[in-house]
Amino acid sequence: MRIGRGCERCRLRHIRCTTRTGASACNACTRLGRTCRLDPPFRFKSVRHVYQKSQGAASKFELEWDSRQTWVNVPRSLTFVQESAEESTDGSTSDAAPDPQGDHPFPPDGLHPSISNHFSAHVPYSGPLKPLEEVPTIPQAEASIATPSVLDEQFSVKATAISPSAINDRASPLASTSTWASPVTPSTPRSTSSSTMTSREAFLLRSYINKISPWLDICDSGSNFSTEVPRRALHVPIVLKAVLALSARHDAIMSGANDWEASEYHSQCVELLIAALARPEDTYDDNLLVSVVILRIYEELESATDEKCHFLGSNRLLNTMSRSASSGGLTEAASWQFLRQAIYASIVQNQPMQLDLRNYEQSSVFKRSDDAAYANVIIYYCAQILQRCSDGHVEAVDEEDWHDLCRTVEHWYRDRPVSWQPLQYKDANVAENQPFPELWVISPPAVVGLQYYHTCQILLATSDRHWGVVSNYERARLRRIEERAIASHVVQVIGLSMSNETVENAYFMACHLLYRYGHCLRHPAEKRGSLQFLRQVEGSVGWRTGWIIRELEEQWSELQGLDSWD
Repeated sequence: MRIGRGCERCRLRHIRCTTRTGASACNACTRLGRTCRLDPPFRFKSVRHVYQKSQGAASKFELEWDSRQTWVNVPRSLTFVQESAEESTDGSTSDAAPDPQGDHPFPPDGLHPSISNHFSAHVPYSGPLKPLEEVPTIPQAEASIATPSVLDEQFSVKATAISPSAINDRASPLASTSTWASPVTPSTPRSTSSSTMTSREAFLLRSYINKISPWLDICDSGSNFSTEVPRRALHVPIVLKAVLALSARHDAIMSGANDWEASEYHSQCVELLIAALARPEDTYDDNLLVSVVILRIYEELESATDEKCHFLGSNRLLNTMSRSASSGGLTEAASWQFLRQAIYASIVQNQPMQLDLRNYEQSSVFKRSDDAAYANVIIYYCAQILQRCSDGHVEAVDEEDWHDLCRTVEHWYRDRPVSWQPLQYKDANVAENQPFPELWVISPPAVVGLQYYHTCQILLATSDRHWGVVSNYERARLRRIEERAIASHVVQVIGLSMSNETVENAYFMACHLLYRYGHCLRHPAEKRGSLQFLRQVEGSVGWRTGWIIRELEEQWSELQGLDSWD
């Protein structure tokens, strides 16, 4: 039997959680002999107020405790379960959770009649439930709730209307019996409408469109991730689940809420993904590729525990779909998005560049002259440098190839469009505590493209073998010059991010380079400015940077100790 949400341990491991009928532990926990906590399949939240339309005006009714409250008898078959669990030192869980507002015992003599009819026996209970004041009967057609505005502090779930259908949606927004979890082929289109989505799902899809898709469309003139992906999500379950998982995780990060909702959507998407990948390779389509790429971003948002599962899957899938990088539309946009993800994995996580870059050579970006296409060209060159020059992954590049790469990058920079020229440029001035330059750029793709140009220069500098140099002093001097050059390019990348704050995608490359090469920054003003920038990024877009800050502080402290003569 498939339970609604599965136990906590199985959810964290993203594995299928099944249990035999009547068993007190799931099959996986029973087999491993570990403690199993089966979560109830429903979750409820007390509604604090409702709205009713009367003669075109909305009236708000507060639902609060009242000493004169009328209660009904509670049937003996009705039980409540406290779902807030705290992990003990021995790894077991306790169902008792302290109430920060004080104890609110549930009245022993019953429920308010306005909600008792909507509860059946053995309904799980997620916290102290306050009785409701007497309110006028709200007609089903007129019952409504204000636009969701406040996230549940523990579960990040929006309040819904008090009606049987709304309680079903509210009780189990992610249950395996939902409309989107029905056993259909993952990539098979199906008709649907917005009415089949819960209000929470609609909120998450809208958040994806407004906040996340601009990151992905930065170098796509067709804006496929903000237009075509939401359309696919309305009738392709695997795409919908991937989008909801990503949006729910971002929402949880920004609000500081629990991540259980995102994990559940992710698990449901992985089930569909496994079923799709079990089919013959000639059935793989763009829906599958887009879903895996989106799931990879889901992993990246939790940088500290990034297991890179979907990175490896995307890599194999993209190489299998060899023509996807030049097929146009959403498929090509997803391919270029994954190329940027592969560059991130190579720079930050030291992953080898295993993509077959020849698949990208037939892309139309090499024939077009728009800003998005021109940015993709330098991204392709950056991937080439990583693939040919990365230490430990391939043989060291020879001198002729290295000079060819340098000339290619410089030729690209020299021929850049006029729209890539900054409207305003101010040099950095560390003496006045302005460690980063100011560059106002017209085109968002140009901001990102220039960042990749500076990244190419950094990678070329680190892969320079200084052929023909035999003097140890000369090699030491060249290493010092190399570090200063790297620091200057890192400063330029951060300046591009801070000067064009509306281009949120530009934050990411600056963070990647700070993690990999931030140790090259020596001036105190540059260090302080870098840490301030990293904190700003996490607050603005939800990209985890606390671990980068800790790494840099340790590196700078150690290097300062090595340079000290005390």
